[in-house]
Amino acid sequence: MPGTPGPGAPGTPAPGTSGPGADRAPHTTPAGPWPTVRPPSTRAVVVTRVAAVVALVWFGAVYTVATDVLSRAPYLLTGVVVGAVLCVLGSTLLWVYAARTPARVAPRRGPEMGLARDRAAARTLLRSGGDPDGEQRRLIAVEVLADAKLPLVTGATAGFLGPLVVAVANASGPLPWLGPVTAGLTVLLLLVLGLRTWSAYALHRAADGKHTVPRFEETGAPWRPWP
Repeated sequence: MPGTPGPGAPGTPAPGTSGPGADRAPHTTPAGPWPTVRPPSTRAVVVTRVAAVVALVWFGAVYTVATDVLSRAPYLLTGVVVGAVLCVLGSTLLWVYAARTPARVAPRRGPEMGLARDRAAARTLLRSGGDPDGEQRRLIAVEVLADAKLPLVTGATAGFLGPLVVAVANASGPLPWLGPVTAGLTVLLLLVLGLRTWSAYALHRAADGKHTVPRFEETGAPWRPWP
């Protein structure tokens, strides 16, 4: 009586390489709790929004000093406009995301977060259009939660460092290169943060499409970090 062809028999697809379900990750049991959050405290929201207002006041102080000391500098207007845009953008992010950035409940930092290489593999699978399963679904939600405060970090950096772009006009004194270098490094840092934030946005949108985002502790409703 002929036996059943084994996995290596001719014409039999190798596991995970072809056939139905080949684009799915192998099922693994979650190694920790599903990421959960709770709404931000009133104190956290107030402190963050006060910081947004302080950033605008900070720009006003920088503008006042710059227009007084560097009133005839050739690039003063450019520095003021760019600095104002960055400061307003940063303050807006702080104000809006103050109420959208929750407090972490689970998992705790440590082994429950999973290995970095496993989280990277889960991200790659999601971005390639595959179907994460089991532990990989949880790790994607962990990645979403890890980026929860990124808009606040980007907003604070733009709000408080953005006004320093005005230093591009300060090309005099014993160190004439210091002002332009400061402005250039500030713009470079904000560009890197902006790209990182956009990458996180794309990952979060993809995760939401696969229903792999953190959930609120009390209601179980999905937490969507982006509008």
